[in-house]
Amino acid sequence: MTSTIPETMNALQAVKLGSAEEALQYNQVKTPEVKQPTDILIQVKAVGVNPVEAKARQGNIPIPFFSTPRILGGDFAGNIVAKGSKVTGFEIGDAVYGSLSLPIGPNGTYAEYVLVSQGSGALIKKPSNLSYEEAAGAGVALVTAYQAITVLGNLPKEGPKKILVIGASGGVGTYAIQYAKTIPETEVIGICSAKNVELVRSLGADRVVDYTSKGAMDILVKNETETFDLIVDCIGGEDYYNQLVGLLKKKGVYSTAVGPIIHNGSEKVGLFTAAKLGTTVALRKLFGYRSYQVVIFLPWKKLESDLAPLLANGNIKTVLRDDQIFDLKDGVLAHKKIESHRSVGKVVIRV
Repeated sequence: MTSTIPETMNALQAVKLGSAEEALQYNQVKTPEVKQPTDILIQVKAVGVNPVEAKARQGNIPIPFFSTPRILGGDFAGNIVAKGSKVTGFEIGDAVYGSLSLPIGPNGTYAEYVLVSQGSGALIKKPSNLSYEEAAGAGVALVTAYQAITVLGNLPKEGPKKILVIGASGGVGTYAIQYAKTIPETEVIGICSAKNVELVRSLGADRVVDYTSKGAMDILVKNETETFDLIVDCIGGEDYYNQLVGLLKKKGVYSTAVGPIIHNGSEKVGLFTAAKLGTTVALRKLFGYRSYQVVIFLPWKKLESDLAPLLANGNIKTVLRDDQIFDLKDGVLAHKKIESHRSVGKVVIRV
């Protein structure tokens, strides 16, 4: 390790399972080292925070071999400070962003340095027009939106298309609205609360429906029966599915990043709940009124090939609010914001 890289670093560790206050500690740990020929050491400048990390920290979703202490986090942006002998296309000093293949550690991105392996996850050179915070926000949320729309959405290859996004003002939802509008001949309608209607409209939504207005939702259901090719559900739960699945065309798709449980993983998922969840998904897939798809795997290479150019040219932007950017030592507040289910756009940690 070179003299410019410290032997220890600050990191936000999950030292136990529990609430953000109980589980997260700002500690000094050993700085990772380049040992393999494809290793790249990155000095982290910003980290995107995702709900799955808070759910894992709580112990609410069953994860095999999940032990503590561990450093959570998958999304990052920063500068390359060291690399292995077989790393190609990147140089020391390059500003980069990307995602680890898993956002739940044990050696994640909530730290001053992170070690990545070229070819695993995603790694992209950061264009100068993207801030570190904007770049770090993309990862999991943007690739989830892509997967829900392009891979699982089964949209018609030609002609007009119509997409409904539930939870349009959240991390995945804001990206889903923007990505959907890059698809030719696509009408996009978003569902969010009244206070976020103008934001979602500014992202390109052709129409925005306030879910807090029963009248507005009733009109949507009455007037839009069997008119949508795809519904992207970023909230989950039975209510939206039961209320809106009838808006899909005969060959339409209900695609969800969450599943049949609202904010899945926000409460503990025991064996009974997991079994019920699996049964519900299976029944919807086999006998549902329309095709039902759940985002499970994320195609990281698409962040490099298909999505990075859209970020670079401004067709897709990371929605950031100043009150949703936290310092690393205040990571507890970042997790509490995520858990409030009231965040708008992305929650980011600045390192």
